[in-house]
Amino acid sequence: MAGLGQMGHGMAKNIRQKISSDSTVVVYDINHAALEQFVNDFSSHGPIIAAGSPKEVAELADIVMTSVPAARHVKDVFLNPQTGLLAAQRQPPNKKILFMELSTIDAAASTKVAEAVMENDLGDFVDAPCSGGAMGAEAGTLSFMIGCPIRLYPQVLKICKLIGKESSIFRCGDLGAGLKTKVLNNYLSALTALATAETINIGIRGGLDPKKLNEIINASSGQNFNSSVNNPVPGLTPANPASHGYRGGFSIELCLGVLELAVKAAEDLGAKTVLAKPMLEAYTEASRDERFKGKDSKVIYQYLARPNGEPIPEAQ
Repeated sequence: MAGLGQMGHGMAKNIRQKISSDSTVVVYDINHAALEQFVNDFSSHGPIIAAGSPKEVAELADIVMTSVPAARHVKDVFLNPQTGLLAAQRQPPNKKILFMELSTIDAAASTKVAEAVMENDLGDFVDAPCSGGAMGAEAGTLSFMIGCPIRLYPQVLKICKLIGKESSIFRCGDLGAGLKTKVLNNYLSALTALATAETINIGIRGGLDPKKLNEIINASSGQNFNSSVNNPVPGLTPANPASHGYRGGFSIELCLGVLELAVKAAEDLGAKTVLAKPMLEAYTEASRDERFKGKDSKVIYQYLARPNGEPIPEAQ
């Protein structure tokens, strides 16, 4: 596993805990402290090797999974001529590797990396972006949207079942289809998060009890994943980042990056949108606010509810 951030940590943890104790897990992260901590925390479940570079991961592993923040990081992890995965000296030289790229990036960047893998005859490349956030990664309940040849899907499914729910693992089509699907999923999720935040903010300002309002929404036609599982309003879904100072989760900056990909895809395809522009403007403004930098994207509620910076009490 290359990448032990908010998503990669949970995935690597579940893999180490669920596979045979005779199998070795190779991990790498640019944050050496996180790398050492992971080895200390989970080596009791079986051998873990802390690699010094992505190149070393590919030299030691038969299956390489990558989870990093953005396209530029994916390109560096794969294509860096000194330290990248594709610079690996394979033993034996004809060893084939299954590369599973789990990051949410644009399909064009992923295709460029996939072509490099195939041109170098290194093995197979699969785009397998996931949904469920850091909570889902830690719990092993992620959803996967997979783009790969059908011949690879049984092997990919077996791996994804270690870190996701089988009922939420989908082959979307050939290479690139997983990423295209994931970008649209994030687009809709951001829309519903913004709509949920707006709705409950209106209710609070109108004197309604936010918990009762949300309970009714979740029993009615307004129910959505963000109202019931990952609510942007502190206190309404106590386990999620919004109820913990918006720490962890899917950052506002990463969310904005994916929304930009989705809006560009719509424009390139000539698909008419009504909600895309105002949503993108809202997330752009929120991401530029110093109060929200690095926080979970559900902080969009704080952007709406307290524009002048006053604190937000949790729902009682």
